[in-house]
Amino acid sequence: MINHILLIFSSVVIYEFIQLVNFVNIVKSNLKIYQKILKLFQFKNVSDFRKEKLMLYYSKTLLLVSIKIIVILISIFVFMTILNFLSNSYLSLVISFLGIIELSIVFMIYHLIRK
Repeated sequence: MINHILLIFSSVVIYEFIQLVNFVNIVKSNLKIYQKILKLFQFKNVSDFRKEKLMLYYSKTLLLVSIKIIVILISIFVFMTILNFLSNSYLSLVISFLGIIELSIVFMIYHLIRK
């Protein structure tokens, strides 16, 4: 029973954290940078010097955005690990098929309630 309460609590906290840090926008910007890099390779009439400069800029931006994503995911994992200390079987519930379904349902219900 404590695992299910922790699962509901953690899903609400993680949802709010994702909203707070604009995780969806960060991932979208990461994908846009990848698209720009791919477009850059398709241009034939752009000089190599210009391509090098743009690649350097895109690479730096991509690195920073990717680091943001990794930090967000690590902080979520650390939060879940801390909750696992409260109940030793919490992570096994989250990783199980039933836990994933329950977590998804709680996310959807909370998203609908929040709107």
